[in-house]
Parts: sequence; structure tokens; C-alpha cells
Amino acid sequence: MAALLMFSVGGVAQAASDPAPAAKPDPNAAPPKVHGPEKQTRAAAAGARPASGKSPKASPLSRNAAPSGFQRVTSQKVQLKNTVTDPDGDKVNLTFEVWTANAAGEPVAKVKLNDSTYGVIVSPYVESGGTATVDVPVGKLALNTNYVFHTNAYDGSLYETVWSPWAKFRVELPVDLTLPTPNYSAPNPNHYDAQVPNYYQTKPLGQPGTPLAARSTTAAKSAVEQCSEPDADGRQVCFGKSVPAPKGKAPHASAKAGVAAATAGVEWCNTDFESILATRFTECDVRSVPVIIKMDGVPQAVAKFMFLRMIQLDGQNSFTEHLTIEPAQQIPPAFREINFVGWNHLCEDSCTPQEQPASAWTGKTWWVPGEMHSASLTTPFTWDTSASGQEYLYKPDIQIDANILPADGKFRPFVTGYQWSLDYDGGTEDLDRIRCDTPAAGASDGVVPGCVFVNHAPVYTFNAKAFPQAAAHAWLIQKATPKHPGSMADQKPLYYMGDEAQNARSRNRICPTGWAADNGDASALVDAADTLNCDEFAFASSYNSGGMSATEGGLNPAIPAGKTTPNGDACIGTYAKKHGSMVHLFSLNGTDPTFSEVCGRSAISGMHNQESMGGHFANFMKQMRIKDKDAYWLDTRMDDGGTCRYGVGGGQPVICQLAAQ
Repeated sequence: MAALLMFSVGGVAQAASDPAPAAKPDPNAAPPKVHGPEKQTRAAAAGARPASGKSPKASPLSRNAAPSGFQRVTSQKVQLKNTVTDPDGDKVNLTFEVWTANAAGEPVAKVKLNDSTYGVIVSPYVESGGTATVDVPVGKLALNTNYVFHTNAYDGSLYETVWSPWAKFRVELPVDLTLPTPNYSAPNPNHYDAQVPNYYQTKPLGQPGTPLAARSTTAAKSAVEQCSEPDADGRQVCFGKSVPAPKGKAPHASAKAGVAAATAGVEWCNTDFESILATRFTECDVRSVPVIIKMDGVPQAVAKFMFLRMIQLDGQNSFTEHLTIEPAQQIPPAFREINFVGWNHLCEDSCTPQEQPASAWTGKTWWVPGEMHSASLTTPFTWDTSASGQEYLYKPDIQIDANILPADGKFRPFVTGYQWSLDYDGGTEDLDRIRCDTPAAGASDGVVPGCVFVNHAPVYTFNAKAFPQAAAHAWLIQKATPKHPGSMADQKPLYYMGDEAQNARSRNRICPTGWAADNGDASALVDAADTLNCDEFAFASSYNSGGMSATEGGLNPAIPAGKTTPNGDACIGTYAKKHGSMVHLFSLNGTDPTFSEVCGRSAISGMHNQESMGGHFANFMKQMRIKDKDAYWLDTRMDDGGTCRYGVGGGQPVICQLAAQ
């Protein structure tokens, strides 16, 4: 027999026999009698009833409180607890009820914690005055969600007739990075084209002198004035110290008329601005150099010139210097003429400058008041590549002689000179150091002779769009730990370590066999052929690795408390897991990083781990001629877009939505 149908005003059919919608639970309803009726073996006197404590707690708690007084639980393995007492000294248990909550901590919807009739969890019995604890099943509570819970006591006979006060808490892991959806068709970066010039002098590890320095904002530490001998009247001319640019500035259009042309097609190398910048293969040093007439040591007149020297490492056994000289402003009338009359290039043994005649200059090499033209000279250098397996360090230099004639009726010109190496700005004096090398005898890997600016660190770039799990892990360790490995912004370079045996030792200490399988989640895998990998950062092939002890030359050994050998337990531990529709990078269950760790290890997709490095890093090494102890930077190509809660660094949790660049 067909069921009788009734229709609502809105026209929706409803069977007359269908039950009415269940009433919405009332958070203030009387506690349920989950053990059945009270036993009537004794009087249910109010004073004999058990009582919950007034301060329920959720755990494990973070050191940092969440907003609005919510307790921050920093694990997906949530425990709820409360003290309980019984006037008769009976053993007691607690019933725990959990609700979602709004921002004010008011209950919204009851959470069904298990399949029991009431959806509550009952603790084991504890002694009166003790603490009752229950474990919430993993998955019953959502991450980054507000909750409240309360308790009700039972002593085996009598129930507590009211609930305890509400306790507010949130399940927020110390690390929760929401990752972008991978785009496996995203092309890998072209490491050669991706290099951006900068002013950092970054020496290989262990090299003498300042290992890492930026252009000074004060006067050059070693620069000296270069002057002629005073004449009988006490007058002389000098090339003064060059004027340093503000730290971090790059060339840009100046107030001079017109815009200076790029040197040899290198757009960032021109005379618009004092600067010193380099890539692994090009170095450009632009100086504002005053020419000064002095009387008894006191300046009488100044003519300002721009001196530019760019060196390009553009051949297997050669490199090229481009020199440009031009006035920075009108030549003052106190000068009749400034004439550059000679030049001499210097270089170490096995390095030979090919001096050019005067006719090789483009533009006149003398200036009178009113002239603003430029003069340029290109000088090639060659070096000896005949011996295999050799390494050479070169520091090209140039001496420039000038005749300077004041406009005061005394026509004998003053003769002085300017030498490039005597006028470095502090902290950049070795940025033009060139390292050239030849392949070892019998080398068959396609390596050819070549040169690099050894004190410039190149940048290795992740393909974050294709492999966000590996990129996000490196981003986390760069941003949230004090060592900031590979971060150019924090001036913390990585140093390549080429000892394969040490590489294996470091990796095994941080990522022992089976760690990823024991701590990872298969939802992070790309396909059936993918397997979980342990991704360590800083890399095992770097002196920054947490697995490399100080006695082995390591910079940041990860030593757990009470131990003497590096171990991955002292690193921040994370794992990738699909949560909802997105893959997240979470801190390991039950861990609470201090963010003072020196390293990280993460259980992630093996495909993401291996493809983020693999042959791409090998090509980078070959292109940039990286050798043991050479410095380099890592660009993770990840960005939080200002989404991070609690901030990044300073011991704060890291909860962010990342985007790949």
C-alpha cells in the first residue's frame, strides 16, 4: 500500500509516516546517564555526589595560547582531561562531551566522538582527587577548528547532576602548511638564465678574510687617495677615493642627461649609478671617482668621473674586460684639460692581458670643460689551459695614467695615476677574484676548461610548481629556524660538501632506513609507483647538514639532548598528508618543535623529493662549476602571501597557505 504523502507549503513531498527531524542537541541539557539509572543502594544526597574539577584541560598544549583564550593543542592525538573528587573516597570516572564552538567559545554543534548512543567518551575509573584522561580518536576533530568540552562525574552509584565549566581548545599543529596543487608540466628553471646579480661577496668555506660581506655603506676600508707629488707651491692633483653606493642599490637612471648604455649588452652594468654587482660569470664595478686639485693638502677644485670596469668570463681559456670612463658632471673651469694617456693591465702568472693600442678606444680619452662624452676600451685576457686537473686564482688589475692641467696659467700638467685595486669599497675587495680550472686527465663527463667569480654564490632554484612538497619543506626550515640555510635574505649560504662517504653518513643519521615509511602518509604519494622518502634539509651534500658533526667539519650538527652524535631526532619532523582536497605539510604527531632546531626531515613523496634535485642539481653544479666548499643559495620559489598565522620564526607556530612562484 502506498505511503500517504503530505506536501509542505513549499511543494516538497513528505511521507506522513516519516519521522520528524531530530531535535538539535542542547549544550546546556542535563548530563546523560551513560551508565544507566543511579543505584539506590544509598541516599542520593547532594554532598555524596562526585564532582568534576573546575579547570578541564586539552593536551598536548603549545607554549603559545591561541586567540580568545583557546588552549592550543599541538597534535592530532588529542587528550582531554579533568580532575575529579568524590566525598566518599570512591573511585570515579568522567564522561567527556565535545562541541564545535564559535570565536567567543560558545558551543555550536555536538561532535560524535564514537558510535555509542550519546557520542561521548567515558574515562577509566581513577582515585578520588586524581585526573581522568581520555584519548580522542584521530580524525574526529578537525584541524584549525574551535572546540569546547565539559565533563560529568560518576562514582559507580551516583552521577554529578551538572556539567563542569566549558574548556576551550583548538587543534592546531605547530606546522601546518597548505600546499598548492602540483603542476607536473611546469618547466624546470634555467639555472644559467635565472642568476640575478647581487653585491654579496660570498667566499668558499674556510677561505681567509671575510667569508661573507656586503658592500659597505661607509668609506672604503682599504681605499687610498692616489696623488701626484706636490710642486714647489704645494699644489698637487689626486684621484680621490671612490664613493660607495647605498647598500643594496643597483644601477638605475640618474639625474644625468640621458641614460647610459648597457655595457656589452649587460643591462645592469652601466654608469648611471655607483655599484658593484656580480653573477657567477660577470662582474661590474662602477665607481664615482673624484679628480681633485689640492693646495697644501686642501681641495681647491673637484671634477667627478664615473669609472666602470666589467669583466665577462666568456670563453673556455679567455675572459674580457670592458673599461668605460666618462664625466659624472660638467668639468669645472678650474681644469683646462684632463687627459688619460696610458694604461697597463696586470694579472698573475699563466694569465696574459692582450694590451690594446690607443686607437682601440671608442671616444676621446681627454676632456675639457663642457664635454660629457664617454670613452671605452675592451681588453681580452687569456690563460693557460695546457695542464689537466689544475686550478688557478686570478685577480685582474689595471693602472691608468693621467695628465691633469689646471686652468691657472701654469701649463705644466700634473702627472698621476689610478690603480683599480687600490680603491675597493670595503667588503667587496675580492668580488672580482676569478677561479679557472681545467678538467682532470681522462675526464669524460663533458667538462671543459672554464672560469667563475669564485666569491659570488649562484642560486639553485626549485621547481616549486611541480614539486611543492620538497619546496615547502625547504621553505619551512629556511624561514622558521635560526640557521636559515640557503637564504639570501638572511645571508646564510649553503656550502657544497663533495665527500660521498660523508654525504652517506650525514644522510643516514638524519634519515635512517624506514623512517619515512614509519612516519609518512600514503595520501601524499603521486601514484602507485611512488614511495615515501625522507627529505632532509639542509642537504646531506652540504656542510650545513644537521647530520655532519663539528669534528667532521659540519657547521650545524643536530645533537639531541644527552647525545654526542648527530641524529634526526633533533630536527623538526614533518610529513605530507592529504587533508580535505589539499596536501598539507604537518608536524609529526606528538611533536612540538621549538623552532630553534638546525635542520628538518620530512616524510614526503619520493617523486617530489628526487625530482626537486636529481639531475637538475647535477646540471646546476656543472654549469656553475661548483666545487667542494663553494657557497650557493637556494630559492625555494615558495611564498606565503602574508597568510601565516602566529608569524614565522621566533618560536611561533607556522600555519600558512603557500603558493608556488
